[in-house]
Amino acid sequence: MGQRVASSRPVLLYDNDCGICSRFARIAEKTSKGWVETVGHFTSRGTKIKSEFFRPVDHPEEMFWLLLGETGYGGRSGLLPLIREIVRGRIS
Repeated sequence: MGQRVASSRPVLLYDNDCGICSRFARIAEKTSKGWVETVGHFTSRGTKIKSEFFRPVDHPEEMFWLLLGETGYGGRSGLLPLIREIVRGRIS
């Protein structure tokens, strides 16, 4: 993993081909009042983010990722940071 995603807001990168994952992303975006930017793995923006942030051997499609600046939290390790960002969005 490497480069910074060009966004001042947190980015939730999720599997947009999965119904449950898409619902999870919509809930995160809505409850954060739009603070958390949701981007599907298989969209043009998602492909761009993956190519800038991850190495090809990282296989980022295997889980959701919360990208905060130069740091990525994948899967379960991203739940607490995601909750923190949802709260940040609700109080700002």
